[in-house]
Amino acid sequence: MKRIINTLLISLASVFLFSCSVKEAYDVPMNETIVIDLSSGVTKAVVDKDDTQAESYVNHIDVLVFRDNAGSPSDLMHYGRYVVNDARQLTVNAQRSMFAANSPYHVYLVANSNLPESDFLAADFSYSDFVSKKQTDELLHLSGLTVEGAPKYFLMDAKATDGQSSLNTLVVLNNGNPADNTILFARLRRAAAKVVIKMTAGPDVQFATFGQSSDGTIQSDGGLYYIQNLPYQAFLLAEARADDTIDADVVAVRNTARGYDGHFVWNPEKDNKTASLVTYVYPNSWSSDIINRETCAVVNLPLIYTPSGGTPVEHHNSWYKIHMTGEKVFRRNNYYEVSVTINRPGATSETTPVNVDNVYYAVEEWSTQDIYVGGDDKPKYLSVNETSLEMHNIAKDASTLEFASSSPVTITVKDAYYLDKFGIETAVPSSILSTINGVTDGGIAGNITVSSEVPKNNAIRYFTLVITNQDGLTREVKVTQYPLEYITGVVGSYSYRDDFFYADGHSNDEDNTSAPTTWNSQGDRITTASWNNGGWTYRKGQTGGAFTSKVAYQMYSSGLADIDYYYYEYSYFMGNVVKQRSHALSPGNPRMYHVQIKATSSTYTLGIPILDSDGYTDSGADNAKLVSPSFMLASQLGAVSSGDFDNYEMVASHCREYVEVYEDPETGQEVHLRDWRLPTRAEVEIIYKFQNNSEVMDEVLAGARYWCADKGTVANPQYTLSGTFLRCIRDVY
Repeated sequence: MKRIINTLLISLASVFLFSCSVKEAYDVPMNETIVIDLSSGVTKAVVDKDDTQAESYVNHIDVLVFRDNAGSPSDLMHYGRYVVNDARQLTVNAQRSMFAANSPYHVYLVANSNLPESDFLAADFSYSDFVSKKQTDELLHLSGLTVEGAPKYFLMDAKATDGQSSLNTLVVLNNGNPADNTILFARLRRAAAKVVIKMTAGPDVQFATFGQSSDGTIQSDGGLYYIQNLPYQAFLLAEARADDTIDADVVAVRNTARGYDGHFVWNPEKDNKTASLVTYVYPNSWSSDIINRETCAVVNLPLIYTPSGGTPVEHHNSWYKIHMTGEKVFRRNNYYEVSVTINRPGATSETTPVNVDNVYYAVEEWSTQDIYVGGDDKPKYLSVNETSLEMHNIAKDASTLEFASSSPVTITVKDAYYLDKFGIETAVPSSILSTINGVTDGGIAGNITVSSEVPKNNAIRYFTLVITNQDGLTREVKVTQYPLEYITGVVGSYSYRDDFFYADGHSNDEDNTSAPTTWNSQGDRITTASWNNGGWTYRKGQTGGAFTSKVAYQMYSSGLADIDYYYYEYSYFMGNVVKQRSHALSPGNPRMYHVQIKATSSTYTLGIPILDSDGYTDSGADNAKLVSPSFMLASQLGAVSSGDFDNYEMVASHCREYVEVYEDPETGQEVHLRDWRLPTRAEVEIIYKFQNNSEVMDEVLAGARYWCADKGTVANPQYTLSGTFLRCIRDVY
C-alpha cells in the first residue's frame, strides 16, 4: 500500500466546537471524513481561578496513523499537524478511502509538541521511531509563565478509540460505506506531573523579610527556590514505558537556577505563616540512585524563630530541602501535593539545606477537577474514574466505579427511565426507583457500589448517579442497565422491494431502469407485486396486489403514524408523473423492534439460523428450534393481507426482496435494511411471547397464524385478526 504523508495544516474552518451527545449530530461535512472528537477534554488543574490556560490549552496536535501488524503498530500511513486552538474536534486531512476497508489502524495524537514536523517525515518512519522520540523542556518548571524559553502549553498524548470502549484502540477508519463518516474519540493526558508544595510555619516560626544592614550590605537572599534534579525530558508517548514510569538514566535531569518567579507564593508582609510553590516535572524514577537523582525542592524561607519561652532570633537565610513525593517516582499526569510544617530554622547556605521532617504526601490522577492551591485553602477535588457505566444482567456493581474526594460524598439518583414500546421516555415506578442507589464505605476514596434490580420489563434502564462532596463539587455517571432479554426499536420511514423495476426477466417497459422504485425515486413506478403461476408480477400507478410499498407519512407524539400506500401515476392534467398516496393504516406502528437475547432457554436454542442455497431460512427441523440472539422485526410498513400469501415459495421470496428504510438519527442519512428472511418457528413463538408480556414491544403479530421457515404456520394464542399472515425478520450483527 502506498504510504500517505500529508503535512498541510488543517483549515480552522473545519474545526468545530461541539458537545458530544447521542441526541446531537456531528457538525461535519459528509465527504468521507475522519473526525477526532476531543470533547471529553484534557485533564486539568489550576493554580488559581484566573490561570487555567497553560495547563489545559491545546494549541496544535500531531496525528499519526500506523498500519496494524498482528495487534501492534508498524509503518506510518498518515501524518499531519493540525492547529486546533483549543477546539474540541478536528477533521483529519485524509479521506477514509485512502485506508483499506474494514482494516484496523492505530491512531496516535501528540499535543503541543516542540519537535519540528520534519521529525516525523522520514520516508521509512515507523512506530519504533515514534515511540523512542523524546521532548526536552529545560524550563519545564516555569511552564505557563512569561519567561523566555518556558513552555506555553503542556505536552500531551492520546491514542484514539472507537468510542465503544477506552480499550478499543484498534480502529477501523473505512467501514466500506462511502456515505459514512468515521468518528474517533481521544482523551489527552499530559506528559508532565504537577507538584504543589504547601509550607506552613509552626507555632514558633514566623516567615519574614529583611532589608539591608546599616552598612548597606544585603542581609538576606530573600524567599526563593530551585529544583534539584528536575526531570526535563520525556518520551512523547506514555506507552514508551508500560508502567507509566521512566527508569533512571533514561531521561535528563538538571538543577534549575535560583528564582522567585510567579509559581512561588511568598509574601510575609501579608501572610507570615504560609508559602507555596507550584512546579512541574517529567516522569522519572530514582529508586536505584536516590542520592544523585532524587528530585527535591530547595527553598529559602527567611524567618524569625522564637523557641518556647525564649528570645526571637532572626534567620536571614533559612534553607530547606523538601522531598517532592513519598514515592521514588513521578508518573505522567499525576498531581502530587506536599504539605510541610516548618518547626525549626533551616541552614544558612543552600549547599547544605536542612531536610524537612513534618511532611504529608498525597498523590492522585491529575484529573478533570479544578484544584485550588494557595492561602489557607486545602485542595478541593472530586474525581470519578468513569462518566458512564453499563450493567449487563446484574443487580450490583461494586468494582467498576472508583472515586477520590477532598471530603465525604453523598450520592443521589436522577433521570431514571426506560423507553416504552413507542420510544417514549417513561419514568421508572417509584417502587423501582427506591431500589436504585450508589453508596461508598464512607471514606474519601474507594469504590462506589451501584445497586439496581435487573429490569423485568425487557427494557433497558437508564439513570444518572450524582456524586457530590462536602466541598460542593459534583460529578455525574450515566448508568445503562440491560436485562438478559431486551428490546429496542427504530422508526421505519418507508418500504419497498428490491425487485421493483423492469429488468432481469421482468416484463418489458418503456421506463426501463436498473434501480427499484422508492418513496424518493420514481424509477419504473413499480410499487405493487402479485404472485401468479409460481412467479411475481408487478404493477405501477395503483394500489393492490399481495404487497404494496408503504410510507409512514405522518408521525404522532404517541409514537404511532399514519401509514399510507404510495405509488406514481401520470397526470394528464399536469403533464407529468405525480406521487400519490392512499390510506393503509391509521394509525399504524412503523417501529421495527430489535430483540436481543443473551441465553438459551428450555424452549429454544440461541444461534443464527442458516440459509439455504436460495437465500431462504433453511426449513430443517434443527433450524426450527433456533432463535437469533439479535434480530429485528419488520414494522407495519411490511404488513401484508391475509390470504394473499398462500404458499411457502411466495412468502420466502418476498422476505428476500423486502427493504425497509429508516433515518439514522446521528447522520440524518437514510439506511436501507435488506437481508430479511422468514422467521423460524421458535422465533415466531418468542415474538408472540414478547408482544403480549412486554412494555417495550407492541402487538405486531395480530393475525391468527404466521408463516415460518419450516414451510408451515404458527398459531397465535392471542389474536385479533383471522387468517394467515407474514412478517419478515433480519439478523442484526
